[in-house]
Amino acid sequence: MTAAQSASLLRAIAEAQRWITSIYRLDLDLRAEQFVVDPDTALSLLPPDSPRSGLVVVEEPAEISVGIYIDAADVDDPWTVIEETSHLLYLAWLADHDWSVSRLVLEFQSEVDRYAVARLKGRNGLASFEGFSWCDWMDAPTRERYAAAHNRAHTYCRSLERRFPGRPDTPALLSELRHFYRAAPDQKLNAA
Repeated sequence: MTAAQSASLLRAIAEAQRWITSIYRLDLDLRAEQFVVDPDTALSLLPPDSPRSGLVVVEEPAEISVGIYIDAADVDDPWTVIEETSHLLYLAWLADHDWSVSRLVLEFQSEVDRYAVARLKGRNGLASFEGFSWCDWMDAPTRERYAAAHNRAHTYCRSLERRFPGRPDTPALLSELRHFYRAAPDQKLNAA
């Protein structure tokens, strides 16, 4: 990754954090761009066939280290940047509240976050659910998890589109999103 790409990535992650923390009114004492890990380093710590961009969590006896890594091929992909920033922020928020989370719920929340950011930027929030393809690296259980998160989030976000169809509905949409973000992880899946 070039120095220009690296600087651009850090700005994009900081912007994604601003959007996500603003939407949900999160008060997190972290700067997501400070948690960026070199993709080669992250992948050396992960199982083979891990995604080229993602969240890395390393558990040691006395501490847990967390980071996000973005492959050079994904630096200019705003969906990937929002998704990985979402994972980090949601994991931090849950840790502050002593809640555990599954990979399924992390993926689910990131899908909702991509929708929310796009929608509040005045774009088609549902576009991220359409016209995509599954990555080749996924094994069957991973693909099932991603598909379940994707389908549940798509159902939930379509319901948001029906209930809050226009700009005048933005305050009510934000209220719903904030309430949903703070729901217990298992309740989110049941609500969708």
